[in-house]
Amino acid sequence: MDFRSTAAMAEITAQIGQNLHDVNQNDTRQQTKRQKHLSRKQKDETEQLQNTGVSYPPRLPRHIEIQVRNRQSQAKTSGSVADRCPRQNFFSPSVDYKMQMVIIGDRHVGKTCFLERYTDHRFQQESKSTVGIDFRMKTVTVAGQRVRLQIWDTAGQERFNSITTAYYRNARGIILIYDVTNPETYLNISKWLDLVHEYARNDAEVAIVGNKADLPDVQVNPLKARNFAEKWGYLFYETSAKESLNVETVFVNLVYKILKQVRGSKASKY
Repeated sequence: MDFRSTAAMAEITAQIGQNLHDVNQNDTRQQTKRQKHLSRKQKDETEQLQNTGVSYPPRLPRHIEIQVRNRQSQAKTSGSVADRCPRQNFFSPSVDYKMQMVIIGDRHVGKTCFLERYTDHRFQQESKSTVGIDFRMKTVTVAGQRVRLQIWDTAGQERFNSITTAYYRNARGIILIYDVTNPETYLNISKWLDLVHEYARNDAEVAIVGNKADLPDVQVNPLKARNFAEKWGYLFYETSAKESLNVETVFVNLVYKILKQVRGSKASKY
């Protein structure tokens, strides 16, 4: 190989190296630009939430954020205004009160079916176990007041307690569900109430609910369960998500009890 060929190869190699360097620099600039855009967007969303004056849970799980975005993206083709923008709708000033509720209890007691029956008017015989936490929105009118509910559906497995208990703190209402055909889920009520007393606000209202009341092999005495609930000032109902028995009654009466408490606390200030 002569000197000219060697010089040409060196020049080509240098040119390729320079091109790769330019491409890498361009990629770095694009990535930095995207990160700044995402950071600015996240900051705007945080300021928007802070301006509402509503305390929000410490962190919205990733799968919940995806659900919110999916529901918003479906707004162009179907759904009511309340379904289209659940997050924006929750913070809308068109209601009198906004309340957070949490549904707790052992796994397989029917928490998700109970919630879907109330919010979506449907029942799925085969329902997947909740991983971590999920939520639904619903606006109701109780005692002449429009109330927007944000209802958190928690996983019953103990390994998720560190996640789910974070959502107790802002809940005005707590629905504790057990399975009337499984006495163990009823006995575990005390364990769940311990978590409520430890993590929930002092004025949170509690409803104890015996679900699956449509099944014939009931093994929990409803009279004993009712006496226990009333002894501690809790609401008590036996329900059936499948047959839509007392599901709406639980929410309506729990909201009504919270409204009475809120009005009473306001009146005591004057």
